[in-house]
Amino acid sequence: MIRITLPTGLQLQDWADQLSLDLDPYGAIRRLNDIQKWQDWAVQFVSSTSLPQNAPNPYNFDNWQDWAERFCEVTNG
Repeated sequence: MIRITLPTGLQLQDWADQLSLDLDPYGAIRRLNDIQKWQDWAVQFVSSTSLPQNAPNPYNFDNWQDWAERFCEVTNG
């Protein structure tokens, strides 16, 4: 089972950096360089073959935290 850090209490950049560490065993994760483009960064998880197939589409969310919480629910099972 995959376990990733919850975004609670974290800023986007901090959570994204931790997520890269959490998911390193499952393949290369592109680093978030521009927090304004979080959806473009997050879409890499939707098409990843190493992660659950039902990862939420970040373009369906206006807030990164809402997407991150849903992503954690799906990934952490």
